[in-house]
Amino acid sequence: MPRPHLRLLIAGTLAGLLLAGCGGTSSQTSPTPRPLSTAQIQSRYSAAASAYNAFEAQIAVTENAACDVGSPTASLTACQTALSDQRQATIAYDDALRATTFTGEAATDASHLLSDDAAIEALLEQAATAPSLATIASVQSQVIPLLATAVAAAAALRADIGLPAPA
Repeated sequence: MPRPHLRLLIAGTLAGLLLAGCGGTSSQTSPTPRPLSTAQIQSRYSAAASAYNAFEAQIAVTENAACDVGSPTASLTACQTALSDQRQATIAYDDALRATTFTGEAATDASHLLSDDAAIEALLEQAATAPSLATIASVQSQVIPLLATAVAAAAALRADIGLPAPA
């Protein structure tokens, strides 16, 4: 059965790509972005960390009740949802860090933090799709040491940008 809409979409896309490829270079340059002030960097970091911490506190309640195999409120589905939510909160925090240009030692520490978080996110994804609470517990045991290094990297980043350690 012919799909005229699909053909038009493909033809339009190809035409757009051809036009874009044939266009001349522009003599206009985009302005160089101004570096953020220390106060702006601190504000962005604080907003990202506060949002993450608030969401993490809510998730922890569900995680503690649903993911503990020995708990009377243990629930695979609720645990998986909490872990998925924790992963999404970590991704949102990391996206906010990536949107901030850090320099010097702060850039190095931000890179370490993002690397630690990427490993945590991968494990949280495994845990959120695990077939049992026992499997989740096994994956979570791998997350714990990574959380410790991520916390250390976050503390270093806070110090680099002139923020006190969290209370």
